[in-house]
Amino acid sequence: MVQDLKQDIGTLKMELAETTTLIRDYNGLRQKINECEKALFEGQGKAAGGKEIYGYIVGAMGLIMALISFAVK
Repeated sequence: MVQDLKQDIGTLKMELAETTTLIRDYNGLRQKINECEKALFEGQGKAAGGKEIYGYIVGAMGLIMALISFAVK
């Protein structure tokens, strides 16, 4: 009976070690996914910000043209 208990405990230790390894690998994978999502969202934000600057440039050009047209009159 004691021998069976020792074998069961040994098996349990091996399974626990395997579970610990799987959890550690999962946490590492989760961290990589979070980093990739963060990089993806930052990249999309930069792309949108780059397109937004053209609107400011066109608006500034329009303002300058309006000021010039008022100054000429």
